[in-house]
Amino acid sequence: MNKKCLGTLLIIATLALAACDDNKDKNYSGMGTENGGLPTGDNVDLNSGIPPTRPDGINPDKDVNYSTLAADTVYFAFDSSTIPGAERAKLGAVADWLKANQGRSLFLAGHADKRGTPEYNRALGERRALAVREYLAGLGVPAASLYTNSYGSDRPAVQGDTEEAYAKNRRVEIGVIIKP
Repeated sequence: MNKKCLGTLLIIATLALAACDDNKDKNYSGMGTENGGLPTGDNVDLNSGIPPTRPDGINPDKDVNYSTLAADTVYFAFDSSTIPGAERAKLGAVADWLKANQGRSLFLAGHADKRGTPEYNRALGERRALAVREYLAGLGVPAASLYTNSYGSDRPAVQGDTEEAYAKNRRVEIGVIIKP
């Protein structure tokens, strides 16, 4: 076998191992328990006991009020589903609101900017929504009251091809389900 073929095989093996790395997507939750038991966003724990759900019969355009918690929209860095430290206080406020409004449910809509394929952006939006869900569950919000969905890049908040526009589109919007 010549050196060129051996080098190609080595590259392929390295890429295959990287694709199988269990820790590659470690930052998409928000469930570290350092910091006195509060979530930190530094590692994954998607074991809240209740699988993520999408409510049957809910129309996100008619049955969800996004204005109540609009100020608590969570924004993310490029190609990331790690909840930034600066955004965690918003989720604390959301948890407090939901505890004060028991019996209400939230719709967590994950979004991405338009860079990337539609499939990748939907998966990234889903990871972001799940990260917010798990973070809120870590704050004591009942996971059964948190519903997730991803729109990927299909519903941009802002049109444009600037970093400012992209930054506003990398988000999880938190809506209050108003359908009884």
